[in-house]
Formats: sequence, C-alpha cells, structure tokens
Amino acid sequence: MRLLSAGSSTFKYDFGSEDAEGNQDSTVSVFTRDGNGPVRHFYSVHPRLSDDIDQRGIDLLSPVWHVLDLTRHGRGEWFPSLGY
Repeated sequence: MRLLSAGSSTFKYDFGSEDAEGNQDSTVSVFTRDGNGPVRHFYSVHPRLSDDIDQRGIDLLSPVWHVLDLTRHGRGEWFPSLGY
C-alpha cells in the first residue's frame, strides 16, 4: 500500500477534509488505477467526530469500535466526539 501526503496542495480542501480557514477533519480517501490507466477517486469517508458528520465510515481503521461492538450492550448510539 502506498501512502501519500497532501502536503501544501489543495487536496484536503478539494475532498472536503479542510475548510476555507484551514480547519481539518480526518478523512480516508481511496484511489484506484487499472493497469497503466489514470488514477481515479473511488471512495472518501469522514469519521463521526462532530454532530454535522453522521458517518461511521472508518470503523475498520479503529479497532476499538469492534471491541465495543462485542460487549453486552455494544456501542449503541454512542459516537466519539471532539468534546471530552
């Protein structure tokens, strides 16, 4: 797997991971390329870290959720938040 940095490009803003003021949110983006063809955007997802983000899309990258899912009551409607 090849991991790349967005560096000082507009990539994070273009994919909704950064706002105009430079505030950032975690995002996972997946790209594909068939053979020697062009690179294509396949998937992007944001974690649920605030009320305006309602996805659980990066669960597979954070195994703590799997542990909570195996407990007696599971994680229910509990989500992580920025206010601790």
